[in-house]
Amino acid sequence: MDTDKGNILEGTYHLIVSSMTLHHIKLIRPLLDQFYRILAPSGDLCIADLDLDNGQFHGNNNGVFHFGFDRKLLRQDFMNAGFDDVKDRAAAEVKKPNSEGEIQTFTIFLMTGRKTINLEP
Repeated sequence: MDTDKGNILEGTYHLIVSSMTLHHIKLIRPLLDQFYRILAPSGDLCIADLDLDNGQFHGNNNGVFHFGFDRKLLRQDFMNAGFDDVKDRAAAEVKKPNSEGEIQTFTIFLMTGRKTINLEP
């Protein structure tokens, strides 16, 4: 599915997981809005992706739209899309050659958010 071409996610889910994909998506906020829309009440979104990396993670950045993420800004995008209880934490480290061939450590975060529905009038 290509969200950049306007494809719409369908169905209802209790959990959505994305691992190392978000930096390949051009427009993040519309995708987060779609994730929120298809999550069931009390559903969770879990995204693992790169912290800021200055474009060093991939040897070739074709198809890469974000050189990692500033967690504070992404957390705000989660909240603007409607997610509550947004949290992030360091999840993993990957050691691999960077675009210049030198071994570099890249950090991966896990960010979670919940779709809570307030039933009070």
